[in-house]
Amino acid sequence: MKRFTALLSGLMLLLAIGYWGCSVSKDFSFGIDKEFSATNFNSLTYSIADVVDAKQSSSDFDKYKGDLSSLDITSASYLISYFSGPANQNIVSGTLSVGDAAGTTQKVLATFSNINLLSVAAKTQAMTLTADGKQFFKDQLMGSLGSAKLYFTATTNQTPITFTVKFHFDISATYKTTVP
Repeated sequence: MKRFTALLSGLMLLLAIGYWGCSVSKDFSFGIDKEFSATNFNSLTYSIADVVDAKQSSSDFDKYKGDLSSLDITSASYLISYFSGPANQNIVSGTLSVGDAAGTTQKVLATFSNINLLSVAAKTQAMTLTADGKQFFKDQLMGSLGSAKLYFTATTNQTPITFTVKFHFDISATYKTTVP
């Protein structure tokens, strides 16, 4: 009788797992980078935009995109990787915005002011992201395209503008799926 009860209990457990499935989740992290360059730009204001694609940044993202349950931007930074200008050239004000890949909507992601380019050259600088922009960026990455458009605008105190800036975002994600 005990054997029959144990067999019946095991069978019921297998049926329950088969009916409801088994939930599997995996956490993974990756980075998204976007580099913008200005070479001998002869205006005080520099503006550029380009698309970032999470699928190109992470094979895990591409593989698990359909089952993502969460995504978070854990940190953000910028690096002036190249600078060729006078020692007192500053970004007086700047904005990094994020938009949908089609370019129809934009949200401010971070702002910059009074940055001496020579003093930050070759030194990674942390960025503080706006809550609204960060959420919009996450929404775009979680959306069907898995991409977003970054817009960088900077006003300097003198020309010509010659520098390269690299924006970096650390992303953590979780995918969850049910295996029958």
